[in-house]
This record gives sequence, C-alpha cells and structure tokens, in this order.
Amino acid sequence: MVLVVNKSNNNFQFEKPQITRQNQRKEIEIISDLLTGICEESNKNKDNNSSIIKPFLSKKIPSISIFDFLERIVKYTKMQDSTLMLILIYIDRFCEMNYINLNFFNIHKLIIASMIVAIKYNEDNILKNEFYAKVGGVSKKEIDILEYEFLSLIEFSLYVDEETFQQYDRFVENINFEY
Repeated sequence: MVLVVNKSNNNFQFEKPQITRQNQRKEIEIISDLLTGICEESNKNKDNNSSIIKPFLSKKIPSISIFDFLERIVKYTKMQDSTLMLILIYIDRFCEMNYINLNFFNIHKLIIASMIVAIKYNEDNILKNEFYAKVGGVSKKEIDILEYEFLSLIEFSLYVDEETFQQYDRFVENINFEY
C-alpha cells in the first residue's frame, strides 16, 4: 500500500488509496484476528484489569465477534482505510498509556470509542454521535461518555506521525495469518 499525506490547510490527514472490497475485508480480518489473539491471551493469563476504567468494561462479553463488529463499523460508516488503521493505533496508545490489557470485556467499547475519535480526526464526512451509537449498539449517552473518556485517557493525543502510521501499516500487511 502507498501512503499519501494530505497537508492541505496545515492539517495532516492520512490517506491510503481505497482498496478493493476483498482487500479491505482481508485487512479487517487481520486486525480482528490480531485483537482477538490479544484478548484470548489476556483471557488465558487472567489479565482482566480493565475494571479500573469502568466506562469501557462490559458486564458480559458481547455476542458479536470482533471481526463482525469491525466489518459492521466499516460498512455503515464508510470510513477510509487509513481510519481503520488509526483505530488500531489509538487502541494501542490507550492501552499503553493506561496499563490496560485488552480482553473480551473491553475490546468492543474500545473499538467504538477509538472509531469515533479516528473518524472525527481523520475524515471530512463526520456524522452525529446518534448514528455511531446505532452502529455500535450502545446509547447516545454511552457513546458520548466513551468518546470523552477515551480522549481524556489518551490525553487528547491524536496526532500520528507518518513514520508511526507506516510502521503499523507494514506490521498489519506482514502478518501471515492463514486465510
């Protein structure tokens, strides 16, 4: 993939050329497999320390798989492929800054919170939080709380330099899961 940085109006916006639906599905599969693997490892090690940050903790594990959830989000938001990569970067940043391990009780809410933040940071076509709440299967009030808490806990650190973006992009491209 080729990365283009749009520097119009002194704003940096990552743009990966839109890829085919088949390639986009593969990228969703890779990211979901990566996140699922991390959650499974946390489950084995009983690393469920996310109760510290309650807005992101689900009482029970959602029935929708991480893959289906990501695919639903991409389908209805029509987000750019670069925004999907920002979701992964922001989740990683969130976990690192807050010493949180991903698990099946927090991953869905972290995905939806990082999705809202990534879309609002990276895209021109931004919809209302009511829409994102419907896509994510939560209330508008909960979406507002998740967005605010996520931003606060990453200290509003949304900028991703080109080198970091390319590192994540290459990492995802080079994962060799069997499909």
